[in-house]
Amino acid sequence: MVTRPRDLGLAGIILGSLVLAACSAQATLPPPTPTQIVPTSLPTAVGPETQPGSWAVSFSYEFPAGFWLEGDHRYGFYMNCPVLQQFNVPSEYRDFTVTQDTIAFESPVYLRLGGLSTGALAPINLDAIHPDQPTVAVVTVIGVTEDQARQAGELSECEMVIGWDAINAQTLVAAEPFRP
Repeated sequence: MVTRPRDLGLAGIILGSLVLAACSAQATLPPPTPTQIVPTSLPTAVGPETQPGSWAVSFSYEFPAGFWLEGDHRYGFYMNCPVLQQFNVPSEYRDFTVTQDTIAFESPVYLRLGGLSTGALAPINLDAIHPDQPTVAVVTVIGVTEDQARQAGELSECEMVIGWDAINAQTLVAAEPFRP
């Protein structure tokens, strides 16, 4: 049985008219105009007086290929650094699996605050790695002043630690501060 708009009464006729109007109406849009791309300076070219606190410092540790045994693992980060007090909170623990059932990438997999990724700034996209996979633990603190970033890398009392599997820990090494 086919139901026609007029069989539904006044509401059906109005609805049928709206459908016809929506299907037959064509908006006339002006032709698109090409947009000119204006080159912008890189963030590293912005002077400190323009964006104070726009510095960053990364901490990392490279695990060798073959480090992780097959099975389930858990890791988290802890920072203790007087000049970066606002970041001195332990991270959530992240879980991942090491299995022969996945491929080993040529480049390292990064253990980050949010999980595993195939790039230091790539989206979090893995939950398992191959036992032969080289990995890098990395945390980048962004939005600090140049002085804070330099002191975090130079002061012996500033430390970033990765802990894994509830019994192991390793201090990460600070890189040179940079402008993100």
